[in-house]
Amino acid sequence: MHDMESMQLNLPLCNLRPADAYQPRPPRKRTCLNGKLVYDQDMLSPDGALTLDCRIHDISEGGAKVILAKRQPLPPDLYLIVVKYGVAHWAKIVWQAFPARGLQFSKTYSLSAPLPDNLRFLRDLWAISARDLETSNGWSVGQAAVERRRNSSL
Repeated sequence: MHDMESMQLNLPLCNLRPADAYQPRPPRKRTCLNGKLVYDQDMLSPDGALTLDCRIHDISEGGAKVILAKRQPLPPDLYLIVVKYGVAHWAKIVWQAFPARGLQFSKTYSLSAPLPDNLRFLRDLWAISARDLETSNGWSVGQAAVERRRNSSL
C-alpha cells in the first residue's frame, strides 16, 4: 500500500512545461508593406539614427519578416516603422537568411500618440516616409485604404 506522501510525488505535472518547450508563434498575416528599419550604434542618440527601407512580407502581434534590397549588417536590436499603420516596433533580429530577417517585437508605439522625448524622432521619420509614399503613389496612405475598401465592395 502506498502512503499519501509518495502518491503526491507521483502525480503527473500536467500544467507544467519546461521553459524551452515549443510555443507556437502568433498567426502571421501575409503583407507587402513599406517599412523602415531604424538603428544606431547608440540607440539613445536619435540625431545620428540610421535608416534602411525594407518590405514587410508578413506580420503578427509578435513579429515580422522583412526583406532588404541589399546586404546590410544590422544590430541585434532596432525599430521597425510600419509606414501604413503609423506604428514603430522595438524589435530583436531572431533569424537571418539574406535577403530576409525575422524580427520579434518587444514593444509597440503608436506614432500618432504622445511619445517619450527620446523617441519623437521616430514620428519625424514616419512622417517623411509617409510623405514620400504619398508622392510616389500620387495619393495619401489614407486615400489608398479608402480606394481598396471601395474596390473590394464592387
